[in-house]
Amino acid sequence: MGTDARFGWIIETIGVRAGDRVLEIGAGSSPSVAYLAEAVGGGQVVAVDRSATAVARSRRKHAHLVDSGKVRLVQVAVEELRPGDVLGGDGRRFDKVLAVNVNLFWTRRPTAELALIRELLGPGGTLSLVYGYGDPTDSVGESPKPLPGKLSGYLAEAGYMVRTYSSGDLLCVTATPEGAPER
Repeated sequence: MGTDARFGWIIETIGVRAGDRVLEIGAGSSPSVAYLAEAVGGGQVVAVDRSATAVARSRRKHAHLVDSGKVRLVQVAVEELRPGDVLGGDGRRFDKVLAVNVNLFWTRRPTAELALIRELLGPGGTLSLVYGYGDPTDSVGESPKPLPGKLSGYLAEAGYMVRTYSSGDLLCVTATPEGAPER
């Protein structure tokens, strides 16, 4: 696996730990899947994307991780996602839900999707929305991204407590459902 400082920063910022169960929305064929799989150790990564082509490409790219059971790939649009599509037979919920550069969270009010994510998160679990394509050490961020206040507003309306992080060209808004027990 090559190095992409962006994914290292994301994993550190959102606090992925060994044993975590992580759902990545809109993963496409991104190398993020491999970075997450390494970070979760004995945990699991479930990656969803609406594009059958992207999922097939990811399946080839990450075949060893899929074959080992560490990564599960699901072709489904988040608007059509149901808990049974991504929860394992044991019903274990996710410690982290991550979406990198997924437009649906800022191009419209994602009320139904945020309610679904609340259902998929385990106790103390967090949703992280990350935007940007550059390096976390870039002095100027030039990637198109939403205004942090817009994301925070949608999340707060949906009953999430919000924290915002940024570094270089990257923006991360992390949200925990209000009233969720600490992890």
